[in-house]
Amino acid sequence: MEILRRSWLLVVALASIAGGYLALDGGRLSIGPLLLVAGYCVLLPLFLWTSFRKRVGE
Repeated sequence: MEILRRSWLLVVALASIAGGYLALDGGRLSIGPLLLVAGYCVLLPLFLWTSFRKRVGE
């Protein structure tokens, strides 16, 4: 259970990235790039920052 509690942000980031690629494949050129940017530039770095911040002890 602890692993799921810590990695929910990673799951959301990967779902956003996959959804962005699927939206681009389906021809949705407005939502696809937004999902990709949200996944790669917001959610994935936020997951990395929060996971390493907890390990360092801040």
